[in-house]
Amino acid sequence: MIEQPLPAPHLLFSKENYSELMQRLRYNFRSSENPNNKITVTKSQHKSYFKFTFVRNPWARAFSLYKNIMRDEIHKRKHRLNANCSLNEFLRLHVGKGMLRPQTYWIKDFKGAIPLDYIGRFENLREDFKTALKMMGAPEIILPHRGKGSGADYREHYDKESIDIVAKSYQSEIELFGYSFF
Repeated sequence: MIEQPLPAPHLLFSKENYSELMQRLRYNFRSSENPNNKITVTKSQHKSYFKFTFVRNPWARAFSLYKNIMRDEIHKRKHRLNANCSLNEFLRLHVGKGMLRPQTYWIKDFKGAIPLDYIGRFENLREDFKTALKMMGAPEIILPHRGKGSGADYREHYDKESIDIVAKSYQSEIELFGYSFF
C-alpha cells in the first residue's frame, strides 16, 4: 500500500494492476478500527528508507498456513473448511488467493519491478535479519520465537498432485528465488 498508484497510465494495461487499483480505491473509503492503517509516506521518505522483506519456500508456506487454519475452529469457519479437509483440497481451494497469493504480489511495484534493498529468506531468518540490520546500520536485535510450529517437515505431507499445484501456481517466485521442493 506504500506505492500510490495514480497517476500511472500503465495500470490500465495489466489486469492484475487494474484489479489492485480497484481494491485500493475501495480500501480508501473503508473505515478502519486502527487509524494507523491509513498512514502513508511521501515519495522522498519512501526513497530514503531501507526496504527489505523475507520470502519463504512456497511449499513450506502453503503447508504452514494449512496447518494454522486447520487447528483453529474460527479459521476453518472463515475459510469454509471442514475438519477433514485434506492438504490437496485446501490447495485447490486457496492457492493463489488471499494469504496464499504469490509472494511477489506484495513485493512488486506496479511496473513489475521489486524495489527492495534486501530480500531475506524465512529459512535463514535470524542470519538474514542480522544482515538486514547491518545493511541499515542498525544495532543487532535478537528476534523472539513466539509462533513455533510443530517442527513437522512439510515434504512429508505432500504427494505428486499437491507438489504440482504449488509448483504451477508459484512458478515465477520459485524461479525468482531459486526454491525447490526437495
